[in-house]
Amino acid sequence: MQLNQRNLLVAGGILVALIIVLGTLVVLGGGDDGAVDVVASSTTSSTTTTSTTTTSTLPSGPFAPLTGEHIDADSPLLDRAAIVVKISNNMSVQDNWQGIDQADVVIEERIEANATRFAAVFHSILPESVGPIRSGRTSDLDLLANLGTPILVYSGANPSVTGQLRSLENDGLVTLVVDRGTNVDLVRDNAFSRPDNLFSNLVEIEEKYRDGAGVALPLFEYREATSGDRSAGVDVDGVTVKGADTVSFVWDETRGYVRVQNGDVHTTLDGTPFVFDNIVVLEVEYTPSTFAPGSVDAKTVGAGTLNLLIGGTRYEGTWSRESSTSAYQFFDAAGDPLRLDPGQTWMTLVPAGSYEFVVAPEIAALALEADG
Repeated sequence: MQLNQRNLLVAGGILVALIIVLGTLVVLGGGDDGAVDVVASSTTSSTTTTSTTTTSTLPSGPFAPLTGEHIDADSPLLDRAAIVVKISNNMSVQDNWQGIDQADVVIEERIEANATRFAAVFHSILPESVGPIRSGRTSDLDLLANLGTPILVYSGANPSVTGQLRSLENDGLVTLVVDRGTNVDLVRDNAFSRPDNLFSNLVEIEEKYRDGAGVALPLFEYREATSGDRSAGVDVDGVTVKGADTVSFVWDETRGYVRVQNGDVHTTLDGTPFVFDNIVVLEVEYTPSTFAPGSVDAKTVGAGTLNLLIGGTRYEGTWSRESSTSAYQFFDAAGDPLRLDPGQTWMTLVPAGSYEFVVAPEIAALALEADG
């Protein structure tokens, strides 16, 4: 099993949490008066699970804006911009994905013919190689505006989309880094086939373009030490989404949600599976693109149906977003906020009727066998 920088950070956080819990148990002893339950528990029926995670298991601020994880008060993340990289999801690139497992957030959007593309948002960790990088789309216009002037790394776009992106840049809503065919900022690797052979070093991108970008803003609300418990959810093995490809996110209690596409566990070039802590199934309307004939736009401003998958449980509710510069707001059936757990998040933008909370047994077995 390979450990990356995020694994080590998480492991260190777990060790600190264990020390805190053991210390609390020693202080509390066996008495009942004033005792605090420091162990997460649950009440389970045949169909629902009520989360009763206590505040002692959740972080206190300050927080990383795009994961909700605790960071130090002098952390450089508090002044760092988000970097959004458009990444191919062509099945021909399964052997050369790089860096995507390190993203704080991945947004999966549909393009033409029900195929999808990834908008990977990097902030906490900046990989030295990310890709393969592909073009910008009109759906990106609304997806970018609420990140606090992020840096967008992309291979190019058609003239209409390019004009829209430049307008966003002129309005101070994005800093553009586009392929100019010079092997500067974005580099072609001839070990792979075009067009899926374009990569970038995000450490260098951040150093070069940070002065024109802004501090990253949160996309979602995360649970913290003062958060209450969630309302009851339904235990599920995961979710399956059907489009040009069939994608499942399978719950593995030791790691998180493992992504499987068309019968293959998605992995990076070095064999690391795509595993994320939160899965956001955001039901949206897709309409024909005004600027890119044959493509579609996801409508991510407004409101709609929402499902969150967290810790093997599905929470159903609604989402709302007042404008393209607003963060997403999630609510349960009672209208109370639904907050994500701290960690990495994969958000898939799905049309109605394209998903179900069922995972085929052979797909589940495949995901659970994948070595993280």
